[in-house]
Amino acid sequence: MANQLGVLNALDAAKTQWYHFTAIVITGMGFFTDAYDLFSISLITKLFGRIYYFNALFKKPELCLIVLQLLLMVWLFVEL
Repeated sequence: MANQLGVLNALDAAKTQWYHFTAIVITGMGFFTDAYDLFSISLITKLFGRIYYFNALFKKPELCLIVLQLLLMVWLFVEL
């Protein structure tokens, strides 16, 4: 933890240079990919359900969607 604080203090104390912009781009892309995953997963699970788990007797594959969305939520909490 102390090593990480040293890196942050060095970034704060230094003049604005190229690695500041690199750090901003890297953190921005990480936020973008996490947000994209959260907003698009409901659409993707519905498409997976319709494409791979289609059953003519049922209108919607509810069980498959519920299981996939629960697995996503568990994965997100474990990732944090």
